[in-house]
Amino acid sequence: MKIAVIRKECGYGRGGAERYCANLCRCLAELGHEIYILAVACDQDLHSGIRHVPVACSGLTSAARNRSFHKNAQKALEQLCVDRVYALSRSYPADAFRVSDPLHCSWMNIRYPGRVRNFIEHCNPRHRTILALEKAICNPDNIGVIITNSDLAKRQLLAVYSFPEQRVKVVYNGVDLVKFAPSEVRKNRDYLQLVFVAQDFRRKGLSAILKALALLKSTLYDCRLQVVGGDEQQPFRAEAENLGVGHMVEFVGASKAVEEFYQRADMLVFPTQSDPFANVCLEAMACGCPVLTTVQNGAAEIVEENRTGYVVENSSDTAARIAEKIERFAGLSIQRRTDMIQACRRMAEQFTIERNALETLEILRQL
Repeated sequence: MKIAVIRKECGYGRGGAERYCANLCRCLAELGHEIYILAVACDQDLHSGIRHVPVACSGLTSAARNRSFHKNAQKALEQLCVDRVYALSRSYPADAFRVSDPLHCSWMNIRYPGRVRNFIEHCNPRHRTILALEKAICNPDNIGVIITNSDLAKRQLLAVYSFPEQRVKVVYNGVDLVKFAPSEVRKNRDYLQLVFVAQDFRRKGLSAILKALALLKSTLYDCRLQVVGGDEQQPFRAEAENLGVGHMVEFVGASKAVEEFYQRADMLVFPTQSDPFANVCLEAMACGCPVLTTVQNGAAEIVEENRTGYVVENSSDTAARIAEKIERFAGLSIQRRTDMIQACRRMAEQFTIERNALETLEILRQL
C-alpha cells in the first residue's frame, strides 16, 4: 500500500515518539510498502522506500504551530494519491489516528488541578487549539479508527469522548531489538548509575527524581544520575544545586545514541505525570535496564514489580516512593540484578517493532 504518515517530527535524535515513528515507517518500508512522512523535520536516511513530504509550520506561537501543522499537513495530503492516512500527530481527517501524546483534556486536569487556574488555562490559545483538534479527532466522522498503545490510554479516551469502543484498538509499542540490546561490557563500579531520558523534563518527572536524590544523600548508597534530552536544563540545574545534589547529576543533552546510556545504566527512572506508553521504558528494557515508572504511564502495564522494575503512584510523596524503590534496588545482590537484566530483555523481546508494524498494518488493511 501507499501509506501517508503524519508526525510533526520523525527521527532517531529526538524523543521516544519520534523514534517510534521512524522505526515504524522503516519497518513498513521493509515490508514493501510506499511510505510518505508528512513532517516538519525528518531524518533522511531511514529507508529508500520512504519519502519525506515537508510540511510548513508557523513558529509564532504554540497555538499557531499546532494549527498550521494540521492545516498544512492536510493540504500536502491533497497532492498525494495514497491508500491510507495514518496520523501520529493531531491532524484530521485520517483513516487512523494514534494516541502518541497524552490526551490533552486529561493532562490539563493533572497539570492544573485547581479550579480557577484550570479555567484560566482553558482560555489560553495554545490549550484551546490543542483541545479543539483533539475533540475533532475524536469525532467518529473524522477518524476511521483510533489506535492506543496501552489499555490505560484506551480507558482515558473512552472516559472523555463518545468514540465507538469497537473502533478503538490497542497496539503496544514496538522496539528495535538490534539497536537496543544489552551491552557486553560489565558494569564494574561502586555507585548506582541512574538514567532519565526525556524531551519534556517537567512532565516526565525530573524534579521528583532530584528530590529523591536529596533524600538518598544520607544513605550508604552512592547514586549518580544522567539526564538525557534536549529540554531546557537551567531550571533543573538550579534545582539540583538548591537540593545539594548538583554533583550527583550530569546533563548530557540530546543524543542519537540513547541506547548507550541505557546500556551503561543500572536503572531508568521515569516518574512521568502522564504518558499513554513512554517508549523509553521499552527501549531501556530491551537494553537490559530495569525501569522505575508510575501508574500514570501506560508502559507500567509491561513492568513486573521486583522482576523488571518498579511502579509507583504519582502523588505528593512521589520523591519518597522513588527513593524507597531505588534503595531497595541498590540493596539487591549481583545475582538478583543479573536476573532483572535478563527478565527485562525477555519482556522486551515480546514487543518488537516488526510485531507492532504488522498489527498496525492489519488494522489499516481492514478499514
